[in-house]
Amino acid sequence: MTSVRQFQRYIWLVDLLYSRGALTRQQINDYWQNASLNDDDEAAIPRRTFFRMKDDILILFGIEIKCVGNKYTIANRDDIKNDDIQHWLLNSFSVSNLLMEGQRLRDRLLLEDIPSGNKYLTQVIDAMRRNLTLRVEYQSFKMSNPRIFEIAPYCIKVFKQRWYIIGLRDGNDELHFYSLDRVLSMEITENAFNIPKSFNADAFLHNYYGVMAGAMPAESVLLRVTPFRANYLRSLPLHHSQKEVERTDEYSLFEYWIAPTADFIQELRSFLPDIIVLRPLWLRDKFIQEAKNILDNYKKMN
Repeated sequence: MTSVRQFQRYIWLVDLLYSRGALTRQQINDYWQNASLNDDDEAAIPRRTFFRMKDDILILFGIEIKCVGNKYTIANRDDIKNDDIQHWLLNSFSVSNLLMEGQRLRDRLLLEDIPSGNKYLTQVIDAMRRNLTLRVEYQSFKMSNPRIFEIAPYCIKVFKQRWYIIGLRDGNDELHFYSLDRVLSMEITENAFNIPKSFNADAFLHNYYGVMAGAMPAESVLLRVTPFRANYLRSLPLHHSQKEVERTDEYSLFEYWIAPTADFIQELRSFLPDIIVLRPLWLRDKFIQEAKNILDNYKKMN
């Protein structure tokens, strides 16, 4: 069985070759000498150990390390980029290893607190793999008391530091989102379920932002954005449909094909006053009315 320490070393090697490119054995060993995972202060990774690591990495991660000339490189580098899950896993474990490397800097590494819902991830993924339902005790923010029900987990999604199950609840025919940090208890049942062949997670979420998919149809949304805020949207688009359709010294216009759900609207509010909604008109009117309400509330305080 692969130990945690071995697993970390595999990630270290993959991350090294992924970030540095092709390296000789000597270059790899030079990096290894300064690695925090090198508990025994080895001058080099033993030859037999190195080749065993290569084989295990292929089996565990589907990542092939091959020798070209006298340098080792990741053969299927493009596959990793195109595989969202593989890429996410590699990045996550790489960050973990990087933090281990920086133990002496721990007082200078400021990280965000993430809710503890990830403790149920193993069960959820196991249930998805076996197509078995989950019995959960769930405390919704909308309900005063927790409820117990079964969920057929179709897929999982991360949004704003929370893990969500996208699944079908017993007695319901519409998919809903369930936040793992609101789960009080969970167990895998013996009740099997089948996902329709027509279901595709990417397609289901394609026109949505956040965790309210299926709530409303997509439509064209046009925003007028200040140059300052436009820089942020260019570097980190709000949605895959984002297009900058006009750019001037005074403003930019960004267009989206998206369902303007409450999650998306809330995100737009965080950009105020740097944006103006131009369309759809109902959304523009909504922001105008909210601005009037805010002004009225302040006037009442005087």
